[in-house]
Amino acid sequence: MWTAEQHRRIVLEHEVLQREGFTQFSVYQDTTADTYYASGWAVSNAGFRYGLYIPIPSGFPYQRPPMYITEPLPLLMADGTPVSRLGVSHQMHTLEPSSNGMVQICHWRDSRWHSSILLQKVFLKALIWIEAYEQHIATGRPLAEFVRTMAETS
Repeated sequence: MWTAEQHRRIVLEHEVLQREGFTQFSVYQDTTADTYYASGWAVSNAGFRYGLYIPIPSGFPYQRPPMYITEPLPLLMADGTPVSRLGVSHQMHTLEPSSNGMVQICHWRDSRWHSSILLQKVFLKALIWIEAYEQHIATGRPLAEFVRTMAETS
C-alpha cells in the first residue's frame, strides 16, 4: 500500500521531529493494519498535558493529515460542554471530530496543503492551538480571537 517514496518521507518525518526538538512526538507503524501515525504528548505553558494524534493518510504527503486531541477526552469548552459538539467551527478552529469524540484541530486548509509541509509544522500548529484553547478556558472568548485564520488561496 505504501510506496518507496512514502516510506522515505515517513522516515524523514520522524528524523525531523527528533532533530528539531519535537522529541515528545514520534512516527509509528501499525504493522497489522499497514498504517502509520504520529503521536505524542504536548505540555502547555500552564503545565497541562494533551495527547496529540495524526493518522497518516494513504495519500500522504500529497493529502492533508488530520490532527486530533486524544486527551483529555472529552475536551471541554469554558462553559463545560464538549468542544466536539461544535463539529466544524470557525470560532474554535475545529473540524469534524472522530467517531469517539476526539477534537480535530483545523491546522491547514485542504486547498493550501502541499507535499513540502512537514508533520513538525502540523504539531507546531497544534501547540499554538493548545495555547489559544487555554486562553479560551481562562476568558471564555473563542480561539478565533487568539489565532488568525489561514486565508483562502486566490
